[in-house]
Amino acid sequence: MKVSAREIAEIVCLQLGRRQVAPQDRLMEDLGADSADLLNLVVALEDRWGIAIGEEEAGALRTVDDLRRLVESRD
Repeated sequence: MKVSAREIAEIVCLQLGRRQVAPQDRLMEDLGADSADLLNLVVALEDRWGIAIGEEEAGALRTVDDLRRLVESRD
C-alpha cells in the first residue's frame, strides 16, 4: 500500500499537537511523544488504513518515517 509522507505527517501533527514534522524526526526524543502518544498514533494509523499493528511492531517505531514504512508494509 502506498502512503505519502504528508499523510503520515498530518496524523502525527494532529496527535502530537505539532505544526510540522520531518520524516527523520524521532517520535520520543525530538517530538516529545510519550507512551500514551505512541498508542494514540498507532490507533490513528489502524483506523485510517484499516490495519492491525502488533504490540511488538509498535514498540519498534522510532521515527515518523518508521510509521510510514510500517503502514506501507501492509497489503
